[in-house]
Amino acid sequence: MSYQRVPQSQIQEIRAASNKLAKDFPQLSKQYLLGLFPIIDWLPRYNVQWLTGDFIAGITVTLVAIPQAIAYASRLALLPAEYGLYTSFIGLLVYALFATSKDVTIGTTAVLSLLVGQTVSNVLPATATVAERVIFSASLAFWTGILETLIGLFRIGIIVDFVPIPVIAGFTSGAGIQIIIGQLPALFGIKGINTNNAPYQVLGDWGRGLSAGISKYDCILGITALVFILLLKYGLDYASKKVANWLKYIGYLRNAIVLIIYTGVSFAIRNDKTIKFSVVGNIPYGLSGIIQPNVSLSYAGDVFRALPTVLIVSLLEHLAIGKTYGRLNGYTINPNQELVAIGVTNIISSFVGAFPATGSFSRSAIKSASGVRTPFASFITGVLVVISLFTLTGSMYYIPNAVLSAIIIAAIGELLSNLKVVTTLFEVELLDFVGFCIALIVTFFSNIENAIYASVAYSLLVLIVRVARPKIRVLSRAPNGAWVDESDEGYGFDSAAEVTSAPEGILVFKIDESLTYPNSSFFLTSLAAAVQERFEYAGPSVAKGDRMWNDNTESRLLERKRKGLQSLPLLRAVVFDFSAINHVDFTGLQTLLDAREDLERFAGRRVEMHFVNVRRRYLATVLRVPLASSAASIDCTPAAPGVKGTGSGSFKVGNFGGILKPKANTGNEEVRRRDALKYFHVSVDNAILIADAQTKSIYAQDDHVEIVTAGNGEFASEEFIKSF
Repeated sequence: MSYQRVPQSQIQEIRAASNKLAKDFPQLSKQYLLGLFPIIDWLPRYNVQWLTGDFIAGITVTLVAIPQAIAYASRLALLPAEYGLYTSFIGLLVYALFATSKDVTIGTTAVLSLLVGQTVSNVLPATATVAERVIFSASLAFWTGILETLIGLFRIGIIVDFVPIPVIAGFTSGAGIQIIIGQLPALFGIKGINTNNAPYQVLGDWGRGLSAGISKYDCILGITALVFILLLKYGLDYASKKVANWLKYIGYLRNAIVLIIYTGVSFAIRNDKTIKFSVVGNIPYGLSGIIQPNVSLSYAGDVFRALPTVLIVSLLEHLAIGKTYGRLNGYTINPNQELVAIGVTNIISSFVGAFPATGSFSRSAIKSASGVRTPFASFITGVLVVISLFTLTGSMYYIPNAVLSAIIIAAIGELLSNLKVVTTLFEVELLDFVGFCIALIVTFFSNIENAIYASVAYSLLVLIVRVARPKIRVLSRAPNGAWVDESDEGYGFDSAAEVTSAPEGILVFKIDESLTYPNSSFFLTSLAAAVQERFEYAGPSVAKGDRMWNDNTESRLLERKRKGLQSLPLLRAVVFDFSAINHVDFTGLQTLLDAREDLERFAGRRVEMHFVNVRRRYLATVLRVPLASSAASIDCTPAAPGVKGTGSGSFKVGNFGGILKPKANTGNEEVRRRDALKYFHVSVDNAILIADAQTKSIYAQDDHVEIVTAGNGEFASEEFIKSF
């Protein structure tokens, strides 16, 4: 079965799509604007049952968010603790209006906080004041939010898909290791160590600090708090499975429980001057610590240096969490709308001095497990965090810094990739495993920023190589009727006899990738190699004295004899299986035309080219292969001779480039296009049947081209050498 209808051109398709867009624009605009505020859709259906679930989840997450916000701001972002709380409550209040995920909890996160801390330290001088650091981080949040919002509004969130999951796992695992190492000095009360250095340097400094002396009480508080948190985490998790399921909810509150206990101990011994340890210190009451960002373009120059990595981490973390919990709980998020949500959140929160926020792995997991029903739970958590700023800041003064480090170390477990997953990654795809290792190693020996750049560059390189060097296959027919590459493993062939090659003189050729400019040359070279290996050269001969200096045909023929390839069939037709090709660009079209002329030079006669499973979207493009008079007729390079050639060799090329017999004065382009459709098929079997019948009849005619052999000792022309 062949194609019967001439397809639309791309211009016709664009015109039709434009007309449809103009007709539907009012309705589409309304849908777009309503889609920016998902709360309009679900809020009218809100009910008491939903409120109960949201209230429980909101309270639970609050008891986790407050200690993490204080810890991440003071220990990772290296900013005053109150700005971690500002970042959390604004993010939670605003996100509820725009969210398409009920489970994501936005606010401070370990990786992003660490990145902000490193960025601020790298960009600003060591003498920068606290206010200058806050202004810079708030400005970073503002511009990050601007870009996130624009990406979401213009629906180009697809850019984050260019960073594969293994790379994300690599730099988050590396960041987790860096965070743990960076908290060891505070856990043991060792001062004077720059935790913004590479992890291996911090580890070395920490080891030397152990021998130089530690703060006894910081160490006692930090180590015991870490052990207590881990006992609550794993002990209550085990007990919930063996005793009562409700015990797991106490486990979720382990950070709050430990923080309350150790803050109480710190308060109780506050007057004992012999017991010295580091505490958080003063946290301003309410919102009195608000600082505005500097949004001027002159100041933005310094901010933009740090923007790419912060933006990438923010987008990747948030969308990874949203997609994961959407999949686990049976709903789908809108990635572009989620980008709008965190973008607007960061823009608004920057005006209270907040630093960049994104979705949190740990708090989202707790929120999901707590029975959250809608995004309104985020609003409840935000209100409770605000209340804490007006009621609990006095007691927060006595929180030990070593306990905050213990909370951070215990919370980092979810960032570290499971060893079993890493092993599976190695077994499934080695290149992805290499990407994981690059991200992990660069993070350990440098920093997160360099790890992101290195791993993203590697991912793009792998993607380009896969497009530029796709799998090329010569197909044979399997017993079940499928056309497969018999050299591939996994088909279960016991012997070569189980597969049937195409009829003599016909080649079935397939490329497992779109035919575009990165792989066009590779396609042509691979096709030439396949033809040369399987068929006898029958093109025109050239005397030795007339050969070009780069004509190495003699050595090629000797190599063929060495491989035992003297007796080979003559090439009659090539069937191209386009089932894996989703796009053909201009360079791809030029390559097909070049291939047509190369095949005809090789065969010394017209060679039929049949196409199978061409996408209707690109049928009009590929249809030009039989219609163009020659490859030179569409060559757009500046030096191309703009002539419609008559082909090469000792034979004539007709109106269809030797594929169709010349038609006398049809003068009807539409008829020619319909005639050319007979070379486009929906199955390889159909193409083989037609190609076999047509080429046999062509060779039987009296006016066929006489084959010129190379049996007289002379060799082929340099044109053959250049193309093959």
